[in-house]
Amino acid sequence: MVDSHEYYHCPVCSKRYKRREHMQRHWASHNASRPHQCHLCSRSFQRLDVLKRHARTCEARALGLLSPSGRRRACDLCVRQKKACSAGQPCTNCERLSAECNYSFRLERCAYYADDRRRSLHDAGEAMMVPEQNAMVLATDPFEISLWESPDPTAAWLGYLNLTPGAPIPDPSCQRQLVPRARERPRYSFQFLDNFTKRTGLVESFECMTPEFREQTLARFLQEQQSQQHQQPQPPAGSDFVFGHVPGSVATPSPAFGVSHVPVPVAVPVPVPGPGFLNSMGPPVQNIWLHDPLMIRIHQIIVHVKEVVTTKPRNSVVTVEWSPLLEQKCIEFFSPANVRKCLALYWAVWHPNVNIVHKPTGINIPEETDRDDAKLWFNCVEEMVFTDDDLCSEPLYTLDTGIPIPATQKRKLQALQAAYIVCLYQNWEGTDTSKRRIRRYRFGTVVSVARDIGLGTARHADLRKPAGYEFQWRAFVIKEEMIRVFLWIFLLDHAFVTFNNLPPRLMIKEMRIHLARPEACFQAATAEECLQELQNWSAQSNIVPVLTLSEAVEMVCKGKMPEGMHESLAHLGALNLFAVISAVHSLVFQHHNSFSQDGHLTAIRHALTNWKPVWDIYTDAFASGPPHNMVAGAVLTPENSWRRIGFCRHAFEYWLLASVIIDKLTLPEDTSSPDQPSDVDSAQSPPRDTSTLLTRYDQTSMQQVNELIADFQNIQIVANSD
Repeated sequence: MVDSHEYYHCPVCSKRYKRREHMQRHWASHNASRPHQCHLCSRSFQRLDVLKRHARTCEARALGLLSPSGRRRACDLCVRQKKACSAGQPCTNCERLSAECNYSFRLERCAYYADDRRRSLHDAGEAMMVPEQNAMVLATDPFEISLWESPDPTAAWLGYLNLTPGAPIPDPSCQRQLVPRARERPRYSFQFLDNFTKRTGLVESFECMTPEFREQTLARFLQEQQSQQHQQPQPPAGSDFVFGHVPGSVATPSPAFGVSHVPVPVAVPVPVPGPGFLNSMGPPVQNIWLHDPLMIRIHQIIVHVKEVVTTKPRNSVVTVEWSPLLEQKCIEFFSPANVRKCLALYWAVWHPNVNIVHKPTGINIPEETDRDDAKLWFNCVEEMVFTDDDLCSEPLYTLDTGIPIPATQKRKLQALQAAYIVCLYQNWEGTDTSKRRIRRYRFGTVVSVARDIGLGTARHADLRKPAGYEFQWRAFVIKEEMIRVFLWIFLLDHAFVTFNNLPPRLMIKEMRIHLARPEACFQAATAEECLQELQNWSAQSNIVPVLTLSEAVEMVCKGKMPEGMHESLAHLGALNLFAVISAVHSLVFQHHNSFSQDGHLTAIRHALTNWKPVWDIYTDAFASGPPHNMVAGAVLTPENSWRRIGFCRHAFEYWLLASVIIDKLTLPEDTSSPDQPSDVDSAQSPPRDTSTLLTRYDQTSMQQVNELIADFQNIQIVANSD
């Protein structure tokens, strides 16, 4: 079919437009003429509509609603404490203290602006009164700004509009005074992902609390150790002990979580065995380490480390050589006090980010160790874990039913947990060579072991039916740990897809596992409490307790959801919703690399449209208390911080990233500002050139994703400033 429509061509760049005024407006961008000038700040613009958008912010700045440089931005608490404020809602300081974060100066400016506008509108006869409120609704007000929008363009949108757990609720009276127009798009921004993609290291990338909190955790541990040391009997005179602080032990903070040195006024006596420790443990009466319950496990670790160092296979990743000095360092690093210190920091600082271990039953994984000191042992522990018999052996099944034998399944699950944690610390703390090795080879082993255990067997009993048997708490714990480790393996796999541009190893359809139960169930201290929480949660929805991950992804991709389904899915909580939006990134990757023009685009658009209302309902109704947020309203301490929600509470930014990529893949090449329709008819416009979008595959750094985020934020800043 021949298109007979006449086009108007730009005389400079030969772009074509259907309408003359569109071509003339485009042509003006090629010269330096700026005929439209602002009467408040004397800035000039090429286009009248850009001047009108600028006039809104310029008027707000003149009235004092937008803070210029040098004006106060700190919240009331940070002003009283004379501390630096991140200007968030809540700010970092208030979030750490679980305190109410208020900005009284914003309310004063809001009231001043509302009164001023009310007077001007009343004089003009354009005032619109709200019944029973005695407040002005500025429905036609040309100035549009959200009271709770961050003055910093890089602040997280979720923290201001969706109210992260523990955030104070905005004053509703002030919200009634400023009503943004529906046509104006929200001003989204990245905070977590921008930092996540430009930094490396567990502490720098993930949410590992503040340095002050980590120091507090370490100080609390040192106090407990000191009190226990005073209660223990002193070793007999003449025994071979060296008293003092062991490097990297009790008095040395944990660099793995960014803790600076905390001075201890009283030295804690720590026994240090000599290099002959492995060959001769010494007389029992002279070695108080033998009375430590961790000593058997620690001895096994040291023996395994020595084995992988001395008997290296071909192409081994271990490069150190065993010597008396290295043996002494190994004994000091894996001392009982150092292992306990690292476990204390693990639970308080890291566990909420990857909650795959059940704390109430006392399951410990001794591979979480210090960063700087542990770099000497990174490859050794990796070799030890990935050559472990429980990880590498075939799973054992009963001959009559084909069900995995529980004892061997538990050992294999623990080996899988250890292998997953090795992948984490090597991928974020190791060298570039270690990161590539983990991503290309080791993680493939982790996925294979997960399949061997059985992705289809990770399902809970249906508690909606009357239970004619006693609730087996230990069996539930093992099953829930299995579900969670499978979920986090799936999430790490799709993190490689999102940030390293690597094809997924796990398919969405094979994830026929039940979704994780709420934190109130997983953190319950008794079987009775756990059963009660499970029954309460199961009663909220008929479909959620038996929903699998693949079914949840399919539901959001299938088009418009039935009424009430968004609220039902909101009961899944942050971790499960994070897994769903991560699966959408896999569809985005396949669409980007497909020759088909449509590909998975329809399913992706449905998923992005359906997921956000679900997340909005979760953050508004369920994220501020049990069963998902177990420390709501409480002051975070080293004892309860393991119960908080980790970085998966930033799942909204993953939705935003997927939306940005899809927009870049599908929008026309020439588009106007976000508030204006496109100059070019989308049916006639050429597709956007995506030849430079995420072109590097299996990339170790996340630079190209960070560049994509930076471009988006620059556009947002320019749009807001204009």
